[in-house]
Amino acid sequence: MLGRTLVVAAALFAWLALLGIWVPTLDVLASFLPLIGAALLVGVILAGRSSRWLLPLAAVAAAPVAFATTHEAMRAIPAATTTARPLRVLTHNVWVDNATPGATGAAIAAAAPDIALLQETSRSRPLLLAAAAGTLPYATRCPNNRCGLAILSRWPIRASGYFLKDAHGLAFGPPILWATIAVPGGAPVTVATLHYPWPLPAARAASARAAMARALGRIDRNALILGGDMNLTPWSAAMRHQDTALAPLVRMTCAAWSWPSGFAFLPIDQLYAGPAWGVIGVTRLAAAGSDHLPLLVTLGRR
Repeated sequence: MLGRTLVVAAALFAWLALLGIWVPTLDVLASFLPLIGAALLVGVILAGRSSRWLLPLAAVAAAPVAFATTHEAMRAIPAATTTARPLRVLTHNVWVDNATPGATGAAIAAAAPDIALLQETSRSRPLLLAAAAGTLPYATRCPNNRCGLAILSRWPIRASGYFLKDAHGLAFGPPILWATIAVPGGAPVTVATLHYPWPLPAARAASARAAMARALGRIDRNALILGGDMNLTPWSAAMRHQDTALAPLVRMTCAAWSWPSGFAFLPIDQLYAGPAWGVIGVTRLAAAGSDHLPLLVTLGRR
């Protein structure tokens, strides 16, 4: 009985998730499609051959799971040239309720990134930056020391801001923290970080993503690096839409499970890079005081 119940429930859940393509509110269910696939498999095993309709129903239930996960698995991610100099970029939501920001900052420093893109720093910024300063001595400015985003760097930051700017220096678009970093031996590199709202209400989340895509479309993205907590999983229709909207930026993270840190089953932290970059590797680091796991993405020029 339990097996049949699992199969029926998985079929219903999976197809409701697929309807998120047309009904954005349902798209949040797509985040759990891999878990639904696992539940479906358990259901089939438990049920055995108890009913003639069970296997056909299981096949129907598996279709949305296969569609979403296969798309992510087959997505092309460019590789860096074999001789490229590595650029190590860490993206991490350090958690607004982090009780040990000093330990988190020390863990970030121990990972030896060249650049760190941090979210939810408003309560922990001074302790966090102080602990990481040995490796990342440069940081974006924060007028009141309560900024929710921060960029740390091994090298000097030439310019930074909380809004993009046009050729005349006028700010436009929604808030996004960016910094142009003087990387030794090469051209300056512009990086940016953001923290999207929760995916519900769907209309609000979609509006935020669309506004950001429009703003980024007005700047040179060839060598841009963009990372942060995007509250989107790779098997959602919203993520596929964002991947298209942010082109020519390419998402370098592929199903990098990052939340919650105790049992990470949702890959909601992402990093994009422009056509100038290829990926060398993506490493999920150990938990260190946050409810998210840090992601260390190593890039290289193409």
